[in-house]
Amino acid sequence: EYIASRKLNLNDYDFYWTPEAGYRDRLIIPFYYREKVVGYTARKVVESKVKYLSEQQPGYVFNIDEQTDDRKYVVAVEGPIDAIAIDGVALLGSEIKEQQTALLNSLGKHVIVVPDRDEAGQKLVYDAMEAGWSVSMPDWSQDIGDVNDAVRKYGRLHTLYSIVKNAEESQLKIKLRMKKWFI
Repeated sequence: EYIASRKLNLNDYDFYWTPEAGYRDRLIIPFYYREKVVGYTARKVVESKVKYLSEQQPGYVFNIDEQTDDRKYVVAVEGPIDAIAIDGVALLGSEIKEQQTALLNSLGKHVIVVPDRDEAGQKLVYDAMEAGWSVSMPDWSQDIGDVNDAVRKYGRLHTLYSIVKNAEESQLKIKLRMKKWFI
């Protein structure tokens, strides 16, 4: 039910669940690197103060294995649900670490960062500009807080199109766009 409520399908990713105490009301998302499990996040599917339980290496980039040679763009977002929704990558937070910059740059693709529409997302924008990456803040309605919200409202194809169409490299234009995005 939770996966469907996020406009995802069971075959969109290798999702897990367990009856173990502390995890039975969580969606478990394994983290892969070079086709080996290297960590996980367990997302609470009911209201809770502790939304995620995670274990990963510092500098890990979620879904990097799926960024194949035939892609022109890599869309980087904060969380794994957002990344799964558009087959992008997740930075697992609102800060870009040096290892993540090196990993994403090694792909030789145009990196586009889409921040969540909150205070933490503002930090991500500045980190993305420092890394020399594009930032996209599409003209989505104000009730859209992140990429998965956009997918739920507009669909996957339109969301991806609007991300690529609104990708900006100019730091001045990015800063001006922030005034409208972070209201």
